[in-house]
Amino acid sequence: MSLYISNKQLSKTESTSQPPVLLGAPRLRLQRRVFSQDYEFSRLLLDAFELVNPEFGELAYPLLPYSGFLAVFLFGDMISSASLCGPITALKKLTLPPRSRAYCVRLRPGTAGWLTDACASEFTDRSASLLPFMENPSGFVSSLRRGESFHERNVLLGRQLSACKASQYIPPAQVSRCINLILSERGVIKVSAVAQAAGCSERYLNRIFQERVGVSTKLFCELTQLQFSLHTIVTTKPKSLLSTAIACGYFDQTHMNRSYRKFLDCTASDIRYWDGGSVNLRRVDSIL
Repeated sequence: MSLYISNKQLSKTESTSQPPVLLGAPRLRLQRRVFSQDYEFSRLLLDAFELVNPEFGELAYPLLPYSGFLAVFLFGDMISSASLCGPITALKKLTLPPRSRAYCVRLRPGTAGWLTDACASEFTDRSASLLPFMENPSGFVSSLRRGESFHERNVLLGRQLSACKASQYIPPAQVSRCINLILSERGVIKVSAVAQAAGCSERYLNRIFQERVGVSTKLFCELTQLQFSLHTIVTTKPKSLLSTAIACGYFDQTHMNRSYRKFLDCTASDIRYWDGGSVNLRRVDSIL
């Protein structure tokens, strides 16, 4: 069965969505680059960010739910690793050993096929060594470790992708159109409407989302809605969470808080007043 989205629906996918939120971390140094649409590998990559733990004790950073894959390169005095993490459907943490750094690259949802032919759902909420999926892994990881700055590591990443001819990668058009439709609606769309626009059954749509994205269509919609509400709350610090909830497609603040408890184990108010300690990360599972 083929997927088809009409020109009317396709035109709605041209809107630009906000990248997922990164929470602040007072004791960690954080840098980020969001890849623009004119970036050579923008069809594959969403952003890159780096966390540096300058202290002599272990620190944890909260990773918010995200429906794409994440590559994590962790470097320290006694550690050098490269991990591939699948979609994150609940709050996780990235633990940084003393005097270490984590260089992280997020792939766009639905692009896992560039790395592996395996079903994307096999990686959901899990991590594995990235090395089997890379060309010349030891050389690339060593060059990242020697890189003197976040900017230099981004340049090295671009060179590695060029060597792999990543710019030639084209995400599956069928899934990409459905993803873009959901993003254009900020997740506030019924699965039946996406299936109707795609010209297929909900069952078939869910199957290809599990295979290509790693989560069901409904869960992808819920995570997208959550991400848009997080962006609003973190960037604007709204006085009224009720207005924010309604603007983000929730019925009311209670409905939004129910979603936050489901995915983050906290309330929207906890995120609004986030200071690095609003959520107890000790009971949160590590992504690695």
